[in-house]
Amino acid sequence: MRFQLTAVGLACATLLGGCGGGGSGSGNTGLAQSISFPFPGGPSVGIPPAVTTITLKATASSGLPVTYASNTPDVCTVSGATLTALKAGECSVNANQAGGDGFAATTQRQLFVIPKNKQAITGFINPGALAVGASVQVAATSSAGSSAALPIVFSTSTPAVCSVTGTTVKTLADGLCLVTAAQAGNDSFEEVSVTKTVPVGTAEGPALTFVGGYKPNDIGRTAENGKIDWYASDSNKTTVAADGSTRTFSMDKQSSTPGFGGYFGIRIMAAAMDGLVAGANTETGVRIDSQKAMKFNITMNPEMVAAQKTRLRVWLYLGHYANNCNVTLEKFMTPVQGVQEQSIDLKTFTIQNSCGLPDLDVWNELQNYPISKLEFNVPDINNAVPTGGTNIYTTSVTTGKITFK
Repeated sequence: MRFQLTAVGLACATLLGGCGGGGSGSGNTGLAQSISFPFPGGPSVGIPPAVTTITLKATASSGLPVTYASNTPDVCTVSGATLTALKAGECSVNANQAGGDGFAATTQRQLFVIPKNKQAITGFINPGALAVGASVQVAATSSAGSSAALPIVFSTSTPAVCSVTGTTVKTLADGLCLVTAAQAGNDSFEEVSVTKTVPVGTAEGPALTFVGGYKPNDIGRTAENGKIDWYASDSNKTTVAADGSTRTFSMDKQSSTPGFGGYFGIRIMAAAMDGLVAGANTETGVRIDSQKAMKFNITMNPEMVAAQKTRLRVWLYLGHYANNCNVTLEKFMTPVQGVQEQSIDLKTFTIQNSCGLPDLDVWNELQNYPISKLEFNVPDINNAVPTGGTNIYTTSVTTGKITFK
């Protein structure tokens, strides 16, 4: 987190005399001078009992000493060159030079925003589809912990479908029950809320689209502008259908040596993403709620099928970052030949990379963090010389829409 400079603050920092400062004081005579008062930067407001301080650095063109004063002492105070953030809000500070040595007095103001700390609700797990008349308990925790000292309150915006009393959800009729966990904000933390969609009776939850299609004129992008990249051990080619409905990857493997294998993989980012956030959680991507399965269209070429090398490995990269990596889920599957849409039950994924975190639960991870990237790769690539004496064969994967339902 850092201070956020407002447009007013930027103008004040760059224009002499802006925001009520920068000129000579009333009645002062002497050469005009200016003050350079750069945006100080720094973290967000401190979490009690801790406080946030930062050193102010302004210089006068005359070389004479500069003093500081807060115009908003309820938000921030200044002692010497040390600013203390008391609460979130707009902090206004004057840098003053009193004049002397032939120079007139001058003042320059900085105006910036001290942001609140963000908080996140975790552990709020969708109970899944429920029958009419069922009762379940819900729970959630806050990333702010006891520091926020604010309760998490549950409510529903669909009272005809379900009721919420305390932490008890009771279903009343067919439909989608929307349950919200909310935590109010205070001087240190932003308010936050998370809503879960619970199908009741005959109702079905909404589908989430990870990939709806591909850009015909850009083999490296989905229709939603998510980045696609791929790797392979041998010469390969990628094509996209004219209507953007499918994307085909093929690799020509050339080897007359039995058992000489190869590999390839295709990595796809969520909408409008180029990559995972470096060094922190990734907050964008597809967030699983009541969805049960990953649905996608994928086929493999006849040579792969004939060689019984049709296993695919699917990796889901989550936004959960720890120890220099992102938690990743894994599933091995065999595409059903002749069936257009393939399906994987989300709860059958396993933890492929825990990033050193103990006791991770797949469903909890999917509920708490977005799916930001996915990958298809082939663990059993066809490495047999085809019948007919040639040493060239092709492996291919064709992908269509990728959704979660």
